[in-house]
Amino acid sequence: MLGHREVVDGKVGHDAGEYVWLTYKEVYDTVIKVGASITSCGVEQGGRCGIFGANCPEWVISMEACNAHGIYCVPLYDTLGAENSSKIIQIFEK
Repeated sequence: MLGHREVVDGKVGHDAGEYVWLTYKEVYDTVIKVGASITSCGVEQGGRCGIFGANCPEWVISMEACNAHGIYCVPLYDTLGAENSSKIIQIFEK
């Protein structure tokens, strides 16, 4: 269901190794655990959770964990930069 290229000799992207795949069951199990961790931090159904990072399997799993628990996912991509991320966080906290 969800994959990424393994890093080989520090190389990523097309120069990296083979794809490593997670099955639907592996992703589902991880989504449920991550969602439980988010809710244990006090984020309840209908709440918002900011997820910062680059596109990667872990980001997708975090987003799906929010969806599975009725939590709004607020994407904070690393390409936004610090200033724009700060503005979003200020709005997010209201």
